Amino acid sequence: MIMKVVRSCSPRSRLPWVALLSFIATYASATENLLPNGELVDAAKSASAPRGFEVAGDVIYGPIGNDTTDRKIRGVRFLSADDANGDGRISGEVATGVAGISAEQGRWYRFRVLGLAQDGFQVDQERLYLKVEFFRDGGTTALDHIRHHVYALVEQRRRDLADTGTNENLGRAAWGAFDLVFRTPFPEVDRLRLTMGFDRGQGKGEQAEFWIDQMQLHRIPAPASYEPKATAKPGLPRTAIAQMLPLGGRWYYLPQQGKSQPPAQFDHTNADRLFYLAERLETPFADNMSAWLRPGFKDLAGSLVETDHWVANNVVVRFTDEHLVVHSQGLPNHPTATFPDRTRSLDGNPNYIQQHDNTWYIPLAPKEAADRRAMQNENNNDHALPMGPIGVAVNGVVFFNPFDHLLDEDAVWRLDRCCGHPAPNWLYHYHKYPVCVKSPWCDDGAAHSPLIGFAFDGFPVYGPYEAAGELAKSSLRHPLNEFNVHHDDQRGWHYHVTPGQFPHIIGGYWGVVETKNRRRGAGPPAAGPSRRPPPSSLRRPPR
Repeated sequence: MIMKVVRSCSPRSRLPWVALLSFIATYASATENLLPNGELVDAAKSASAPRGFEVAGDVIYGPIGNDTTDRKIRGVRFLSADDANGDGRISGEVATGVAGISAEQGRWYRFRVLGLAQDGFQVDQERLYLKVEFFRDGGTTALDHIRHHVYALVEQRRRDLADTGTNENLGRAAWGAFDLVFRTPFPEVDRLRLTMGFDRGQGKGEQAEFWIDQMQLHRIPAPASYEPKATAKPGLPRTAIAQMLPLGGRWYYLPQQGKSQPPAQFDHTNADRLFYLAERLETPFADNMSAWLRPGFKDLAGSLVETDHWVANNVVVRFTDEHLVVHSQGLPNHPTATFPDRTRSLDGNPNYIQQHDNTWYIPLAPKEAADRRAMQNENNNDHALPMGPIGVAVNGVVFFNPFDHLLDEDAVWRLDRCCGHPAPNWLYHYHKYPVCVKSPWCDDGAAHSPLIGFAFDGFPVYGPYEAAGELAKSSLRHPLNEFNVHHDDQRGWHYHVTPGQFPHIIGGYWGVVETKNRRRGAGPPAAGPSRRPPPSSLRRPPR
């Protein structure tokens, strides 16, 4: 029997020391994508599919992104409204094979696709799916397969994460991860075939595509016990702390066997051993340390980038007695819009996305502030939060307050599909829930959201869900206050983002702010978009 998890990215487990050794062996490579061209960029411009992949049906490989609203990147497009190949069906898929699968290396995996469903993308009977096929004898003998339909998650995200303040040119579409966690059904499995596909397309209008930017396959830890429920929770149980080294606050290090000291820093090679204690032990920086320096960005020297450059250590963290210290180059590890926005498809933002060299200090033992105050309205009259960075996400991109630079108005409508844009100093940042921030655990509303970052008072920022099917912003059982903060026994005081509802990320500092972060990353002012014209003149792309 194939064992799978379809609503949670990792099965619940209870790990004694023997199981922890297994966890180390299998999770040490969790940040390594087993698909060599998972970014889907390695192919000639005229190629019909990225290297190592096959496409079939009503699927196109090439630039993705609207001509006006998104920076063009290479990826796969599902055409739900167009029988492009004329076979009488609207369907298609993209697939790749993975050799060298061995039970000795572990039998649990996570298949992840980063995708975006345009507003008009529709399929009948939830026919958008992830599929894994299992083979032995080098791929010559088929054994079994598993399929997981994910269209319901598309609709759920459209509903739960809807934000009426988003620029209407973008619509409801946003990037998100679609996961299938599975166990190989037989130890003889030595090859996999991974597929994402759709069938019975019923798309409407010109915006009827599903875009794929990345496909990933990761080994994940084999659980000591398996709980085949939608409520299965990711991470390690709190009891695993007994085998870990404390680093300060809620942070712990899972040491390599025979080592008694933590490393001087954590980067993309060891982020999977850095755990944060909440309800369970999570690894928020895993798979978040690296990013691409993309064509059209600017590098540290201010030079325009012409070719893709992999930045392995976009984020590096270390610990002092008082702080988690985050060194970040500020590069988003996800798609962005095209900046500068010369076509005025969003708001005419004239700024580039630039590589930076910033250091942020997060208190390990945050303290409630006696003189705290929250923003009282959506006009920023009381300036309860400063302009510029107010916190940092686990991918090194900073949070800003809800307001646009100089204009003192809600910035939500100015943001790209991943909820960010560059400031006048060319620092990319978020004003609202950053839907593209990766987490080692999927956030599909099946449980309390994972950690996505920290405010500069040291209190953690979590995603939008308080519990299964319960958005924190509308929770009656455990409501947020005007700071977007509340308290529970597992996490202590913590913030939640509130999609579609002011103040979006945090409403003010609940705790004492770390002054080391003042003016860091603020940069010199520069010419930005002028006072907002009427929506009809600015939100409509030029003809």
